[in-house]
Amino acid sequence: MDNTGCGRVAKPSKVRKILGYTPEVREVRQAEDEVNRMSSRLLDAMGISGIPSDLPAAAGPCDAVDPDFTTYYTVDHPWALWEADADDFDTAMENLRSRLPGLGWRITKDGPQHSMFRNPEIKAVHISSGHHVAIRALKKRSGDLKPQISVTLVSPCYKAPEGSDPSRA
Repeated sequence: MDNTGCGRVAKPSKVRKILGYTPEVREVRQAEDEVNRMSSRLLDAMGISGIPSDLPAAAGPCDAVDPDFTTYYTVDHPWALWEADADDFDTAMENLRSRLPGLGWRITKDGPQHSMFRNPEIKAVHISSGHHVAIRALKKRSGDLKPQISVTLVSPCYKAPEGSDPSRA
C-alpha cells in the first residue's frame, strides 16, 4: 500500500495481483444502478409475493486495495423480502435454483446455513459481471424476529474515474 498522503491505496501494478482482475473504471451512480437492477431481477426470480426493503445499493470501500475509499470501491445491496408467507420460502428458493442460471448466475452453494436453525442458503456469482449474491430463507429466527428472505448482493471492485471521489458520489 502507498501510505503517503491521506489515502492508503494499492499501487496500480499491485491491484490486479491482489484482486485477481483489473477493476473496470465506472461512475459510482452507474454501478449502483446496475446493482439495483440486478436486485430487482432477483426479486422477480423468487416468484413469491412480499414487501422488499426499500434501501438502495450504495458504494463502499474496496478494502483489499483501498480501505480509505478514495479510488476503488464496491457496491453493496443488502435487502430483505418481508411479509412473505414462510410457507412460500421453499418455492422462492426452488425458483431461484432453476432461474438463476438462465439469468447468468452460477450457483456456488446450495444448502443449509452454518447456523443453529440451518435455514436454506444459495450463493451465486454472476458469470459475466463478477457480482456475488447470498440469499437466505430465514424461516426460523431467534426471539420475536419474523421470517424473511435475506439478500446480500455485492459488486466486484471498480475504479472511480480520474478526478472523482467515490465516497462523495
